[in-house]
Amino acid sequence: MQDGEMLGVAALAVSFFAVALSAGFAARQILLMRNANYVPVLVDLLGQFRSMEFNDNYLYVCTRLQHEQDPAKGISGLPADVRAKIYDVAYFYQLFAALVALKVVKEQDIVAVLRDRIVHVWQAVEPFVHTERSSTVPTGPFLMRNLEEFAKRAQTMPATTIEQFMRGNLPASGGLHFSLTTKKRT
Repeated sequence: MQDGEMLGVAALAVSFFAVALSAGFAARQILLMRNANYVPVLVDLLGQFRSMEFNDNYLYVCTRLQHEQDPAKGISGLPADVRAKIYDVAYFYQLFAALVALKVVKEQDIVAVLRDRIVHVWQAVEPFVHTERSSTVPTGPFLMRNLEEFAKRAQTMPATTIEQFMRGNLPASGGLHFSLTTKKRT
């Protein structure tokens, strides 16, 4: 090979390397931008926990609702103040489920932080929601369906994964490793 041909091959190899390196940097930048976009959303939503009213509503829904109210009334048959507490709390957690469904936030991150609360809220409102879905009230069969499915998947997360997340002992990839997918029914 002549010097000119070798120089051309070397230049071509360097060009391919530069393109591959640029593509890698671009992919990494996209990932960083995506994470940067959802952090403010999470911080804003999680700020709700500072509200005394929200925490009081959460405690009512999870500890007193089923003892003080009849699930046969559904949600619409309950007193206005009780409905307000249910909607405040249940739709707050359903919002996280919607953000996950829209891929705005990562499901494993949300579940690691809110798992127990999501599960407890769903367990508390479930009989009321099922009654409401089957009633003549025009809420439809999908009332709080995102919350229901999200809570079911959240229950599958192993406690060790949550402990790992809380201690900051994440795998080198920075992500949590477990599956939140449910098997499709046949």
